[in-house]
This record gives sequence, structure tokens and C-alpha cells, in this order.
Amino acid sequence: MRNTFIVILAIVLLGICLLSGGCSKPDQSTIKEWQELLKFPADKEKTQPKGYNDISQQAETGVTKPGKVLQVSLYFADAGGQKLVREERNIVKVEGIARETMEELIKGPANVESTRVFPAGTRLLDINLKPDGLCIVDLSSEAVQVANRTQEKLMIDAVAKTLGQFPTVQEITFMINGENVDSIGGYIDLSAPIRPDYGS
Repeated sequence: MRNTFIVILAIVLLGICLLSGGCSKPDQSTIKEWQELLKFPADKEKTQPKGYNDISQQAETGVTKPGKVLQVSLYFADAGGQKLVREERNIVKVEGIARETMEELIKGPANVESTRVFPAGTRLLDINLKPDGLCIVDLSSEAVQVANRTQEKLMIDAVAKTLGQFPTVQEITFMINGENVDSIGGYIDLSAPIRPDYGS
């Protein structure tokens, strides 16, 4: 309302000036006063502290806003590489919690008495959870470099148990470099999806 009044006032004064035969050239101080008077209030974003808008947008997308800490179970090989041992780890709860958990699994154990289950250099390329509970795990080609049947079984079981802790994951199937595979290292049949077995 205030802005509309100022604009109307400016138009009226301009009209009076023109009707009276023209206006003499105002000095610079007068021009500055009018500019200040007619200046519209700054946008809300411009009046916010520097960086405020960026931070608020990042918070909305979950980039910088701290999330709740979630404790997850990760499975690694024991020191002798013969069986799986569980390790609890706290991670920040994010929308793609299964992906985040898999990344932690690939990083390896924090416990020095445990060993990683993936061949060196293995990366998670993608993970896709279907509405029916089928979780598709796509690993890089380094995963095929398992040394023997035991290592391949430990790797597969570790992934199955780690992802199976989430209620939405019912079955797991594997891909290598985006390609469907019947086996990762040639030792274990993966032609059908697997289910996590917590009894082993």
C-alpha cells in the first residue's frame, strides 16, 4: 500500500512540474532524496544474512542439515577369513540408507580383528530397491577377483545380511558393471535371488 502511494505521489508531482512549464534541473542531493524515497523495499532474500538462502536450501535437500544417527549392522570376515562377524556402526540416517550402508560395508571393518569381504578396489556402482522387495546390487568388476569359494560366499552373505536388516529388502540379486550375472567369481550360483540367512 505504501509503495502504491509513493508511485502515485511521484506521478502527480511530475504532472504538476510539466504543466507549470517545466522544471528546473534539480541538484544532486534532491535527486538522491527522491531515489531513496522511491526505492522499493529489498526482496526478502536480499535482506537475509549472507549465505542464509544457500544454507536453508541445502537443509531442505538434506545436504547439510544433520540427520538422526542410525545404528546399522555390518558383516565382515573374521581374522581367519572363515566366517562372518557383526560390527555395529553409527551412520547418519539419509533417504538412501541402503546405499549408505553398502558404502560403509565396502569401506571395511573398524575392528582390526576383522577383515574386508570384498576384493581390493571393489566399488558400489548402483543399488536399486524394487517395490516387491528385490534389491539389485551392482558392483564393479573388481568383485570377480575373489580368491576362492569361501571368499565369494562370505562376500555374498555379508551383503545379504547387511541389506537384509532393512524390512523393505526381501531378496538380493547381483550385477557386475551393469550386467546380470549368474555368479560373481564362478563359485556360487546366483541365477536366482538370495535371501539373508542369519543362521549361518
